[in-house]
This record gives sequence, C-alpha cells and structure tokens, in this order.
Amino acid sequence: MSATSISGTSRISTRPRRGQTLREALHLFWSVADQFAKGRLLLALVTVALGALLAALSPIAIKLVVDALGGNGAATDVLFTPLTLVLLYVVGQYLFRCTSELRTMLHGHAEQRIRRHVSRRLFEHLVRMPLRFHLERKVGALAETVEQGLRGYELLLQHLVYTVVPVIIEFAAVAIVLVHFGQAKYLLILALSSIAYVAAFNRWATKIYQPSEDVSQAHIDSHGILTDSLVNQEAIKYFDAEPVVCQRYDTALCLRESAWRRFFNQYAANGLIVATIFGLSLGVSLTYGLRDVTRGTMTVGDFVLVNAYVIRLVQPLELLGFAVRDIAQGLAFLSAMLALLREKTETSGMAFSSDASSMSRGALSFEHVSFSYHQERVVLQDVSFTVPAGKSVAIVGVSGSGKSSLIRLLFRLYEPEAGRILLDGVPIAEMPLSAVRQAIAIIPQDTVLFHDTVANNIGFGRFGASRQEIEEAARIANLHDFILSLPEGYETIVGERGMKLSGGERQRVAIARAVLKRPKVFVCDEATSSLDSRSERTIMRNLVDLSTQCTMLIIAHRLSTVVHADELLVLNHGVIVERGTHAELRVLGGYYAGLWDAQQTGATGRGQPEKFAASLQGTTPPSS
Repeated sequence: MSATSISGTSRISTRPRRGQTLREALHLFWSVADQFAKGRLLLALVTVALGALLAALSPIAIKLVVDALGGNGAATDVLFTPLTLVLLYVVGQYLFRCTSELRTMLHGHAEQRIRRHVSRRLFEHLVRMPLRFHLERKVGALAETVEQGLRGYELLLQHLVYTVVPVIIEFAAVAIVLVHFGQAKYLLILALSSIAYVAAFNRWATKIYQPSEDVSQAHIDSHGILTDSLVNQEAIKYFDAEPVVCQRYDTALCLRESAWRRFFNQYAANGLIVATIFGLSLGVSLTYGLRDVTRGTMTVGDFVLVNAYVIRLVQPLELLGFAVRDIAQGLAFLSAMLALLREKTETSGMAFSSDASSMSRGALSFEHVSFSYHQERVVLQDVSFTVPAGKSVAIVGVSGSGKSSLIRLLFRLYEPEAGRILLDGVPIAEMPLSAVRQAIAIIPQDTVLFHDTVANNIGFGRFGASRQEIEEAARIANLHDFILSLPEGYETIVGERGMKLSGGERQRVAIARAVLKRPKVFVCDEATSSLDSRSERTIMRNLVDLSTQCTMLIIAHRLSTVVHADELLVLNHGVIVERGTHAELRVLGGYYAGLWDAQQTGATGRGQPEKFAASLQGTTPPSS
C-alpha cells in the first residue's frame, strides 16, 4: 500500500528544483525577519568569523613553541618565550570557546524570532485557505507538514551560520598561513582533498534528496492517521475498530521505517566515501611531512603545523559536506511547506464602498445562482429568491436537495459558478470577506466547540463581549440555568470538540454564540435538531422574536419549526419547485403538502407537528 493511499489525501506537490526551493526558503526567512532577528544574525556571523580566525591562527603558537623547544626557532625574544606562546594558545582556545557560546546565544535569539514569524505566516496562510482545501486534507497531515518545514528551516539556517561561513573563513586564513611559512605545496593536497569532498557531497546531496522527501511524506502520512484516529475516538469505540486503526497506523509506520532505511543506506555509503578521502588526505600529508622533516627541509614545528591544519581543515570540510547533506534534507522537508504557501488563499474581494446605513438592513438576494462541487453533479440550478430586511424565509426539502450548499455560498466558502448573491444590494463577491461574515451568523446543525470554557466558546461569537452579554445570549439559548448547575459554571471546560456536552447542549452553545454576534442576517441550519421538544419550543419562541429584528434564513427538515416564516421555499434536486406561506403550500397540495403530511403522520417527524407549530404562534392547532 502506498503512502498516498494510506493518508487518504493527495500528496502536496514537491517537485521544484533544489535551487528554486533554496531561493524561496531564503526569501521567506529574510522577509519575515525583523530588525531584532537580523541584528542578532549579523552579530552571530561576526562571532563566527572571529571564532574561525582564532581556530585558524591558534596552531601557529604551537608550531613556534615546538620550534623553540627543539632549537629551530628564535626563542630569545622576551615577548615570544615558550611560556608566552603557550599562554597565547590557551587564550586563543578560550576565546574560541567563548565566541562559540556567544554565537549559539545570538543565533538562538534570531532563530526563535524567525521561527515565530514563519509559524505565524504559515498559520495565517492556512486559516485563510478556502474550505475546499481543508476538506481535501487531514488536519494531522497539515500540522506535520508545517512541523517538517520548520525543522528543515532550522537545518538550513543552522548550517548557513555554523558551518558554511566559518569553513570558508578558516580555509582562507590557513591558506595565507601556509604560504607565509613556505608550505604552499601542502595547499595542493588540501585543494585536491577539497575537490574530492565537493564531488562526494554533491553526489550525496543529489542522492539524499529523494529519500529525504520520502521520509518527510511518510512522517506526514503517519501523523495524519494518528491525529485522525485520536480525534475520532468515539466512532472507533462505537464500532470496536481499535484493531483496524492500529493496523492502519502500523502500515504507515512500516512505510516510514522503510523510507528511513533507504535514507540511512545512502548516509552510510557516503560516510564510507568521506572516510576514505579523509584517510588518504591525512596519510599523504603526514607522509610528505615526515619526508621533509627527515631531509631537513621542514622543522618539527612546521610538521606539527601542517598536521594540525590538515586535521583542522579536513574536519571542517567534512562538516561542510555534512552541511550540504543536511541542507538537502532540510530543503526536502521545506518543499512541502513551501508548496502550502504557494496555494492561493481566499480572495478578500474588491474595495467595499457601501456605507454603514445601507448595511444596517440585512436584505438578502440570490439571483440565478448555479453551483456544483463536481462537474458531473449539479447541486444548485438557477436558484433565485429574496429575503427582505427583517423578514424570514425558510428553505425546506429532503437531504441532498442543496440546502446546505446555499449556506456555503452565502458565507463565500465556495463561489457560485453562475449568478450572484447580494447583501443589501451589494454583490458579496465585491465585499471583503470579513464584512460578509461579520454580517451573518449561523447556527449549524453540527456544532464543534473548542477545548475551552463554556464562556469562551459562547464569547467566540463576538470577541470582547462582556460576561453579562454572554449570559444574556445563554438565556436566549435556554442554556443559562444548565451552565449554572455545572460545578464550575461558565468556567467549565467542554473538552475536545465539546465532547463533554451532549449534542443538544452543544447546539444551544452554538445558538448562544450566534445570538451574541448580533448579526444582520441569521442563518439557522437545523438549529434545533438535537434538542428535546421542550427546549426546542422555548428556543424557537426566542428565535421567532429575534426574526423581527433581523433577516432570517432557515434551513429545516422538520416543517413544524418553520411554519412561522414569512415565505417557504421548497428545494428539490437543486431547483426551487414551490414557494409561498405555510398555509398557501398546504392548500396547493403539492410537494410541500406531501412532506407535511408525511411528518404529521410521524413518518419522519416527531409527531403532532401542528400542535408544536401552534405553540410557537400562540394559536389553536387546526384539526386534521
């Protein structure tokens, strides 16, 4: 089974070349870095340069000490006695360690600031993605993609500061020192070693990129399954599906293990090549040095100096190669995250010029709207209706007739393929998304709450609302007394997705949240489907009262809850087949009347819908 089939989602395209990915990554990091981060990075680079120079110059002191002790150097100068040189060497090593620690601190400050800004940029981008994007991907897979990208960014930034810059500086300093002491021929050995290292690590970077991509994708897929299973624990237990999801997760882990195994195979192969180059470089350098010492053309101090530099440079060259490897791995991790950033977010719409007074009415119009999720299945076809300001219109019909799609179009979660939707005479496609969504509140059929307090979940409807306003909204939703009966009252934690509350309690929280928003347009999508009859009757009375103050669009299966609406629209297969008041449609004896009679006899409703409807309107129910 492939990783794609396990995850249940298509892989995010990660095909750009490494060079393009590197340019995109560096541009992203530099664009989000503020003056604090840039200043810390600059200081870190300065300390790196100082540390590299100290590391390159320190062996000179040891050379001079060895020559002085062996009688090959001028040790009569008071300033350069062996003890002074040893002290200089110790001070150089001490300062090198100090610059390393300072570099770590400065780089850490800059790295965390940039990580914060990159994380925020990613989060803002993801929450602004269209609903279609989120419906096609697993939450856990998205989260792991972001985490992998941040991990890749850390690898990239770390090696650019810690490895590439110091190796370049140190190599240049060593070359100057060797030339100064007349040992330039050993630069040829180092140069040949460098060429061999470059060839080896170029091969490594090419071969490690695809295994790194596979590792990244395997982690994303397995994390997606893990998160999806943990979020849906209730369904798993209902169907005794623990063995199934465990097997599914183990399959994903098996693919992840295989991806890592391929990665480590390449790692080991390249490591053997690097070790061979290191052994040959060190062996050739020491052999030539030993020959020159025995011939008297090189002092023992020069031999120590060359040996120190061979080891000192070969090791950083290896580190540089490992940096190339890690950068290639980091770019593979980054490519999926950058692919996310290349996805288009929701458009905010054109400049909105309508004044506040015109927006206060809340009149709603659908004009010849057509829509489909897939070309082969039309959901809405040439739908037109108007909800005057302060009036209520109910949309009724069987499941799959397109009622919920109207809501998604109204909130601009999707855009219609034809026609337009107007709010107070202004096409919503020309309004900023925030203006559209602030003007509308929805009471959804399926309510998902945050793992937070009851008060904060209700307050999500309007940020900054006072506790008094939150409690008043709870009273309208017939929820206040229930909340007070809880041990911690409004500070009670509702659990993950609100699972500590019943379906009816969650729905009442959704009603309170929508009421608190004080919208111009209320959308009720089966707003009382999870409530008992008494709670439903109380809340419906409150909603009827609210409908006199704002425009209301009601989606309902149970017809008894919408008899009070000013107009009813009957939707069937995406087409409005009937419209009128409850009384008019009953007399018409068409599609609506058939639905009403079916519910009245208890086929799909709760029974006695006439009595329920009459209780909302304060009238005597008509006889059958």
